[in-house]
Amino acid sequence: MKFILLAWYLVAAAILNAQTKPLFSEDFELGQIDPKLWDQRVDGVATLKIQQDQVAHGKYALQVHYPEMAARSYAFLVAPQLPDSLKTHFFGRAYVKVDPATPPSHTVLLFAGEPGWPLSKFDEIGVSRDTFQPSYQENKSARGQGRGEDVKHAGPVPLGKWFLLEWEFNDNPATLTIWADGQISQVVQGDQKTDTGTFHWPKGSDINKGLIGPSGFSEFGFGVRVWGNVPTSFDVYYDDIAIDSKRIGPLK
Repeated sequence: MKFILLAWYLVAAAILNAQTKPLFSEDFELGQIDPKLWDQRVDGVATLKIQQDQVAHGKYALQVHYPEMAARSYAFLVAPQLPDSLKTHFFGRAYVKVDPATPPSHTVLLFAGEPGWPLSKFDEIGVSRDTFQPSYQENKSARGQGRGEDVKHAGPVPLGKWFLLEWEFNDNPATLTIWADGQISQVVQGDQKTDTGTFHWPKGSDINKGLIGPSGFSEFGFGVRVWGNVPTSFDVYYDDIAIDSKRIGPLK
């Protein structure tokens, strides 16, 4: 009887683990960038590598380095084909360390959108003046033909330490929600603060769904890109990244 009960317990535990495991995850414990999971999109002098000096958990984490006075550079890992179940709506989690800080100007951390980034339509979590900057970006069209952005501003970014970054990307309606260490990062929307940033495109219109286009959220990426001056060098570290159709929460 004890053997049967133990067998049932192990089966139930396996089923529960399969149900709770995120649809997509990366802990970097392979010790190198897995080409089966990631495209490396790097331009200019920014760099990325797997390293062991700064980690949130385990032995390895990703480091993105941005040199002093660097310009027109970016370094990202991109998952080029997300599951179809995440096409219009998904949640994500990553452990992040910004050291010592990003520049005051617009700095990109992560995005999700149609194929072809950076020339694509996508939602983005960025940073500006040490605060989160969620936005919708239309970088695909030629200038003068609808290219632009709908930008919001949210709460402070924890600096100089590992923190848990969570997000919810939605394209129906077009919204973006951010949590930092479990606390919602409120967004300035007009003259008030809300829990969720809401996007419209064209900006100022009443169109609030399907902004990404027919492909939906087909690719997801994280790294660093700076729009503007970089007076001092800095690093952004990533560990234990996961995305799913439901909120994931911290690593257990």
